Formats: sequence, C-alpha cells, structure tokens
Amino acid sequence: MEYETRILVRSLLVVLPLFVIVSRLIFVLPSVNSPVINDRADGAELPSWLSGSNIMIFLGSGGHTGEMMSILSKVNLTQLNRIWVVSSNDSTSILKCKEYEDTLKTNTAPSFISLLRARDVGEPLLSSLKSTIRSFIDTFLKLRQLPQLPDVLLVNGPGTSVPIAYMLFLFRFLGVGNTRIVYIESLARVNDLSLSGKLLLPITDRFIVQWPAVANRYKRAEYYGVLI
Repeated sequence: MEYETRILVRSLLVVLPLFVIVSRLIFVLPSVNSPVINDRADGAELPSWLSGSNIMIFLGSGGHTGEMMSILSKVNLTQLNRIWVVSSNDSTSILKCKEYEDTLKTNTAPSFISLLRARDVGEPLLSSLKSTIRSFIDTFLKLRQLPQLPDVLLVNGPGTSVPIAYMLFLFRFLGVGNTRIVYIESLARVNDLSLSGKLLLPITDRFIVQWPAVANRYKRAEYYGVLI
C-alpha cells in the first residue's frame, strides 16, 4: 500500500505541473483564443490594432524595412511612445526611421534598440543555430532593460523578428507582460507564408496578409488588400 501511495504521489508531482503549464498555455495562446476574422474583402479599412500607449516596431532591413515604412506612412503614431528595433549593423533602417520621426509633429522622443541577427542570408544551419541562440539571449537582456514592455509589437519579418516575438510571448505566459503581437506578411508572399510567418502564426494576436490566396490557406489570416 505504501508503495502504491508513493507511486501515486510521484505521478501527481509530474502530472499537476504539466497540467498547469498546458492550461496556462491554452489560456494565453492567441491561436486558441483569438476569434477568426472573416471580413477579407478588398478595400476594407485597417483594424484598430494600434491601440495602446507603447508600440514597438521591428524593422527587418532591406525590403522588409521599405514595406514597414510604407505602411507606417499611412498611420498616425504621434500619440504613441515609439520603440524602434533594428538588427545589428543595419544603419539604413535606422536612417529611415529617423527620417520618418522627423515628419512627426510630436514631443515624445522615440527609443532605439539594436538586436543581434538571428540568421544571415545563406548562413549554414549549425552556424545559424548558434546565431539564433545568441539572438534570443541578447533579446531577453535588451527587453529586461526597458522601463516598460510594449503594448503592441509590430513586425513583418524576417528571422530576427522571431526571437523578439517569442520572448514577449514568454513574458505574457509568465504573467509579467501583456504585449499584443501583430504580424504583417510581406507583399512578396503571394501563395504561402514565409518561414517567419509560419513560426509566428500561433502566437500572434493579429496576422495580416496581403494576398487572398494566402488568406484562404490560413483561417487566422486577415486580408485587407495590399497595404504598402
């Protein structure tokens, strides 16, 4: 009898923590709790996903930065505290966001964060794995230095956006943050999602694509036409 009791206690010590973790994950996971958006017609207005006093904007360099800046040119950010995030050594994106800031008539000064790249184009698998781990660690340290976590994270890829999105989701899971994650897929993804999009789809609160073929393949994808 004592042996059976010990087995039962040990089983409960394993099962109960797993039950709590899974229950918490289901509770906070947007892919489980977020409603499916069905209004995917051309010309629909952008959703009001920019509510909140602090917005973090990730600029992914190159074409990703160009698309993001084009989208932001149609949005009024003057009433928001802005945190710009760029990859290390991405001086072009920093220049573009500073040019954008010069057009805003606001007294709120922006903040800038530089993160280690998760992966360079053409980087071997083993090397990219090491780079990704370093990027996650660097992202965690940079986020912990912020006086307040953002209310909204706005990303459109590429790979370096994955660590910051998952780190903010981890903070939400642990109950120390409540950042809403908004992902806008690149205009170049006509028929399917990018790898970053597939990785971030389960944890994003809003997932926006720019082609109807992609929206039809993923039930959580929102389509409002071309945004850039």
